[in-house]
Amino acid sequence: MASRCRDVSILINNAGVNHNTSLLTASDLTSAREEMEVNYFGTLAMCRAFAPVLQANGGGAIVNMESIVSRMPLHIMGSLSASKAAGLSLTQSLRGELKPHNTLVVAVMPGAVDTRMTEGQDLPKEPPSRIAAALIDALQRSVEDIYPGDMASGIAAGLALDPKALERQMAEILAS
Repeated sequence: MASRCRDVSILINNAGVNHNTSLLTASDLTSAREEMEVNYFGTLAMCRAFAPVLQANGGGAIVNMESIVSRMPLHIMGSLSASKAAGLSLTQSLRGELKPHNTLVVAVMPGAVDTRMTEGQDLPKEPPSRIAAALIDALQRSVEDIYPGDMASGIAAGLALDPKALERQMAEILAS
């Protein structure tokens, strides 16, 4: 794609997979490997392919759709959380590498979003339009980390105050 799309100025990595499995109850490592392959290695491959294109076009931006579970893992979806944490680390590392090329690297970390990935889950979900609006605002203001929605912004605030207390609280909520 990068060889054919030479005019790209913003790359949005939004592909993702979630098997909704904990680390120890999955029957084998297949789901975890697929989540890591898509959510981490797929994002890395796209960044590697398009970084030279962005540089040639003046820098632009890379947007990686992560999740609030990249910062506060959920045991009920442990391998997704691990793959998203790896994606966040990738995003943070890219910032240093791409800063000399004037490329903004943005991590979007929403809570649950009303997409096919969350179908059938009974929890508050943000509409995709709210995530998109937050992303556009972040790009206009050159914001690197965004937490769109009440769930994500609440968890981010909790992490800033007392991450261990939040970790215990999340485990208790999900256990009930």
